[in-house]
Amino acid sequence: MHRVGRRRSIFIFLFLALVVPAVAQDRNSITGFVFGPDRAPVQRLYVELQTELYSTVARAQTNGSGMYTFRGLPNGSYIVKILTGGTDYLEQTRSVSLMPISARGAASEQVDFYLKQKARPGDALGPGGVVFAQDVPKDAQVLYEAAVEDLSKKNETDGFAKLKGALEIFPDYFLALDRLATEYLAKGHFEAAHVLFTNAFRVNPRSVSSGLGLGIAEYRLNRIDKALESLNEVLKLEKENVKALYWKGIVLHSLRKLGDALAALKSADKLSEGKFADVHFQLARVYKDQNKFRESADSLETYLKLRPDAENAAEIRQIIKTLREKTAS
Repeated sequence: MHRVGRRRSIFIFLFLALVVPAVAQDRNSITGFVFGPDRAPVQRLYVELQTELYSTVARAQTNGSGMYTFRGLPNGSYIVKILTGGTDYLEQTRSVSLMPISARGAASEQVDFYLKQKARPGDALGPGGVVFAQDVPKDAQVLYEAAVEDLSKKNETDGFAKLKGALEIFPDYFLALDRLATEYLAKGHFEAAHVLFTNAFRVNPRSVSSGLGLGIAEYRLNRIDKALESLNEVLKLEKENVKALYWKGIVLHSLRKLGDALAALKSADKLSEGKFADVHFQLARVYKDQNKFRESADSLETYLKLRPDAENAAEIRQIIKTLREKTAS
């Protein structure tokens, strides 16, 4: 999909491209507590903050009370991930949206985790309780862990080199494949991301993050049908995955399957409790193409309520006015 220049009409941008993230406010925070199965705090456990494309933003460690904190965050959608490597706990992730009520305000969200124990040999797995494990050479594991640490400190050069080194030692190293693919996706290197996500999903076909990343990379490479297949596979694994439903709506819209696109986006909106701003932006695009101008304007107004500091807020308000005029006529 071609990029749209900033000076081109926002109307074209609105209905042909994805929204540009809002200007960061850097005043928001996410805090929370991590508890074990016995409801006791879990200390010295790493917690990772990621973007909606799974690129690492920051890393923290729980204190003696099991608490972690991320401060000085821009507005937007994030993923909080509990890193449980070397423990008997199952890994957990949660999505969180930081959207202040007013342009001058700040958002503070508390996201608590209650960890579950990994299944031991002979234990029956509960519903969906699939644990992926690999026997990884020690030197590859050391490189991977060092790479994650480098990337959390924004040292991309060393981080990328160490991830590649880990994959040279062990080409099927799932965590390294998935992480390097995620970093490439965030940087717009879609072909490289596609190759790595394909391999990661082959190694671990139950990986939601790899399947989702693969679908996004395929869409960006204009492999629309394949993107839809990948996103449907993700939804088989996790039917209420908001990101997968959001991207499925975008893909279906590009295929001009407007009714199906609307259904996917509405599901994503419901699951995110109406707080995922970009869903409303995409709903506006679909409604506009259905000539439902009132609904399109309503969706854009909701988008601006969630993103009051949006870069093109003035132009979007003008579009809303035009849509209202079309409704009246």
